[in-house]
Amino acid sequence: MMDRRLFLTGMLGLAGATALSSVVMTDSAQAGIPTGRGILDELDAPAEELEGNLEAEPINHRRGHHRRRRRRRRRVWRRYCRREWYHGRWRRRCRRRRVWVWYWSYY
Repeated sequence: MMDRRLFLTGMLGLAGATALSSVVMTDSAQAGIPTGRGILDELDAPAEELEGNLEAEPINHRRGHHRRRRRRRRRVWRRYCRREWYHGRWRRRCRRRRVWVWYWSYY
């Protein structure tokens, strides 16, 4: 059942597009269509004609290439400090703790 619906919807869409293009298509719209074969004309031309038109231009390999930065993780040591009540007074105790850190790199 669903296949029939999809088929009919597609056929109606195709018929509608054809009808719309026939209404919209005028002589001015067809004027932009080239009459020649384009690059195929150049391929059929003798090689002597083409050699005079060739110009060597330097190729810049760096143009358009950007180095992509990536986000990476690494483990570092951080100080972890807390206040504690020790022998009747507040003391500050610091310990080292391994943590993951995000950073940007070019590699």
